[in-house]
Amino acid sequence: MTPISLEVEVTTSINDVNADGMMIVMVVDDKESLKADALSSKLPAWMKADFLAVAKKRKFVAKPGTCLAFDAPDGTRKTVLCIDGKAGVFEMLTAVRKHIDAAVFDAKVKRLAVDLTHLGAKAEDFADALISAAGAKLYKFPKYKTAKSEKGKESDVDDESEDLSVTFIVGKPRIADVEAATVRGMNATTSGTNLVRWLAKRAGNDLTCKAYVDYLRQLAKDRKWSFKHLDHDQLTKMKAGAFLAVVKGSEHKDYGIIELTYTPKAKSAKHLALVGKGMVFDTGGYSLKPSAYMLGMHGDMAGSAVALAVLNVAHLEQWPVKVTAYLAVADNMIGPKAYKPNDVVTSMKGTTIEIIDTDAEGRMVLADTLHLAAQAKPTLIMDFATLTGACVRAIGTTYSGVFTNREELHGDLIKAGKKSGERVWPFPMDKDFAECLESTVADFKQCREKGGVDHIEASHFLMHFAGEHSPWVHVDLSSIEHAGGLGHVPTTETGFGVRFATTFLRDYFGIKH
Repeated sequence: MTPISLEVEVTTSINDVNADGMMIVMVVDDKESLKADALSSKLPAWMKADFLAVAKKRKFVAKPGTCLAFDAPDGTRKTVLCIDGKAGVFEMLTAVRKHIDAAVFDAKVKRLAVDLTHLGAKAEDFADALISAAGAKLYKFPKYKTAKSEKGKESDVDDESEDLSVTFIVGKPRIADVEAATVRGMNATTSGTNLVRWLAKRAGNDLTCKAYVDYLRQLAKDRKWSFKHLDHDQLTKMKAGAFLAVVKGSEHKDYGIIELTYTPKAKSAKHLALVGKGMVFDTGGYSLKPSAYMLGMHGDMAGSAVALAVLNVAHLEQWPVKVTAYLAVADNMIGPKAYKPNDVVTSMKGTTIEIIDTDAEGRMVLADTLHLAAQAKPTLIMDFATLTGACVRAIGTTYSGVFTNREELHGDLIKAGKKSGERVWPFPMDKDFAECLESTVADFKQCREKGGVDHIEASHFLMHFAGEHSPWVHVDLSSIEHAGGLGHVPTTETGFGVRFATTFLRDYFGIKH
């Protein structure tokens, strides 16, 4: 992954900061519109005169979400950003994403000072939002162009990496909280969300099953995680018929379930199992996708990337919980041996499955992977997948859907979505939703033939394999892509899920950070 350079400090006086960019964040009531004179009366001396001169010229009116950025006579880029005092984390992330170019990157600011003294308890949320937005903006996607770099080497990123240092100015009582918030933002966004964006953007002939497995093996070695590759032969011995049905059309037998484990220094009875769908490419198989729907299917492994990124955050923050990620790395290809509609396969659990649609492959590889994870009887199982178009149709691409076998978790899931700024909504899991999966020839149908509410029905299918012993949460990543960016992320590829999951899991396991 392309590294970024982002440094953060927290201090109590702007006089101690050497900066070429200076920002102050002001609270404006959602029903309030302040003209330049009224707002300037609330500004400190270092901003007041410069702001007033520019604001009157531009006829600036302060409302929640508005921003005035300008070059001051002393050569610094100065910015006044107005936010609603009742704004949630999502609104803050969005506001910073929309204005960070004007405040920082368009002016090529390298050292930014941000005055948060007017925000009170909102200072931590805003510090996290700015670090997250800056970290997402600084990241450069992989490119496959042959343009020569200045050193004469081929460049595989879109342009030179930028660097930024940010100093937050806060009141003394808030220093520790703001420092903690920036660390959370750096871990969940810089090392987490960007990791998902990088993996999901890589071309399908670049991030093959073999390349993905090799990357995971090296990462495990670097992080000192345990690594296990359950390959074709091992999965055959384990009778993982659901997984193996999907990969029957693959040319190479380099797929498998990858098991990565982070073990805390102090022995813990708590064990988190993360499960991720890692389809490096999905043609739909014999239920072939139309060409327009096949484009972008190199990103169908994003669920596994989210699970991996959460594991990495646990490692960075040294969570006092054992964490195992089970990543279903596979592809769904056409070929003479590929599985077909009306085939009947036997899963690792022993459940027989009637195949209806070979394009419903995600639930098949996850079935065996979830069953494997459930055998360890973890404290919690959480899986991530770009699973159904039905979830996109049901909730759009600004939220993701969540499903669980413990209805009492609904409130905690919603709360974590709001707290992280990555919003989710739980769907019902009443038993009658599963009636459509009854088969006359097998224990289950893979899915119904047509119609229905596939996001809920697919979750029922998965729930059978997750079992009832452990609480289980399934995240259908309908917002893994959103045109124009979402929250703090400025690109269609959002990397959604890491902030939400880490927030939920920290609270679930009582992890203080």
